[in-house]
Amino acid sequence: MDPLDPVDAQQVVIEYARMLERDVTEGRHPARLDSLPYAKPVIKSAIRTSAIALSTSGQLTAELREYLETAYIFLAEYVDSELVDLVTEYRRSAEQLAAESPLAAEKTRTVAWRTLVESGSLAGELARATTNESEALRDEFRSFVTLGTDRRGES
Repeated sequence: MDPLDPVDAQQVVIEYARMLERDVTEGRHPARLDSLPYAKPVIKSAIRTSAIALSTSGQLTAELREYLETAYIFLAEYVDSELVDLVTEYRRSAEQLAAESPLAAEKTRTVAWRTLVESGSLAGELARATTNESEALRDEFRSFVTLGTDRRGES
């Protein structure tokens, strides 16, 4: 698949969109990078190609633009499997602590508590990195959609 070819790009975007919708519906975010149907750079290029092609042909509706932008930004949620495992265990431990006895002294002696303490800074760093990447992807998407619109002589 050539993500720079509009026909191939459309196919890549469709396959990624199916996976993304399934992952969001099933609450799998962050999700494993190796679960993507294509490499992240290929998907990024395909979304870019599709958005620019639609924009230059006047077919990029506000709804479709928002959908493509959201899909582009969600690429930040696909990370290495070790990081997904870390976040999954962190969430599981937090849920377990929330469901346990209200006595703090008892909670601080549990495996769940140790997991939160030991992985809390890593989970926080992952959240910051994902947020930063999401913001960068949003800016990137908006710049090339604007570029595609400018090619038609609009602003």
